[in-house]
Amino acid sequence: MISVVIPTRNRLESLNRVLNSLYNQTLKPKEIIIIDSSDQVFTAKDLIKSPNTINLVLKRSTPSVCQQRNIGIKLSSNPFILLCDDDLVFEEEYIVTLYEYFKKNPSKNAASGIILEKNTKDEWAYANEISNIKLFYNWFFGLSIFSDLSKKRKGNILINRIKTKLYNRGNQISKAGWPIFVTWNKDENDFPFFSLMGAMIKKPEKELFDPIFVFNGIGDNYDACIKLGFNITILKKVKAFHYKEITNRINPKEAYYYRTSALHYILLNNSNFSSSNRLFLLWSLIGVLIPNFLKMDTEMIKYNLILIFRILFKKNLYQQETLNSIST
Repeated sequence: MISVVIPTRNRLESLNRVLNSLYNQTLKPKEIIIIDSSDQVFTAKDLIKSPNTINLVLKRSTPSVCQQRNIGIKLSSNPFILLCDDDLVFEEEYIVTLYEYFKKNPSKNAASGIILEKNTKDEWAYANEISNIKLFYNWFFGLSIFSDLSKKRKGNILINRIKTKLYNRGNQISKAGWPIFVTWNKDENDFPFFSLMGAMIKKPEKELFDPIFVFNGIGDNYDACIKLGFNITILKKVKAFHYKEITNRINPKEAYYYRTSALHYILLNNSNFSSSNRLFLLWSLIGVLIPNFLKMDTEMIKYNLILIFRILFKKNLYQQETLNSIST
């Protein structure tokens, strides 16, 4: 009943690592579809051998993670699809846990285990610690907050009121469109959107990923989650480990520029949002500018000024002509 779709590019060693993880699942998928856009072509002989029960499909594509995912989804022959990045490793109960969740919750369209990444202490973690000062600053400017506020921390009256307010409202989208993920205390936690790098979905009838997000797919998860109903459940009891392979990964400042451009594109083109959301996005970028001015980070200052100009004049980076020029 389950297909796995893996877009990959120039990461053969990492790809084999995730394949080994999938082969060792308690509930094995019926098929694994690999959509490869590597510069150096590899064949099935370069991949670790799959069990006889798994149909391994290898297809070539031009480089675009969104298009690669769409191709894989279209080729899949099963009603449930595990979207899988090529730098993950899953716990053995990962697939069966998600599959059982769907059987018990047939109205759900998307679910994921918790995705762990190495933090600054070189520990696998799912949410960052946030200082009281940064919490207040991000709340004031409507920026992202990704921290477990169910854990008790001391603070003054104002900070405690902000924490209580955020916690009571739960996981949400700020008025600027940025994610606020603050409640992780349940075994099953609902989010408006989340990374789909290790999510199981029901096979969609239409293309899920907008090919306009050609820059390493930055922004595609947000857009896809809207199409899935802006409701994805994260199951804390099962985990995937994200190794964040360096190959194909752009630097964080450039990624910020593309991510904010993608958010602006979504605010412009989705009926869930209005002009007021774009005004709040501008306000949030002022919040990003201030510390970068103090640090004299010229690259981030440049990116933010370009973004502010684009938002003011509705000139988003992601235009159809941009997509056409990159495709050619």
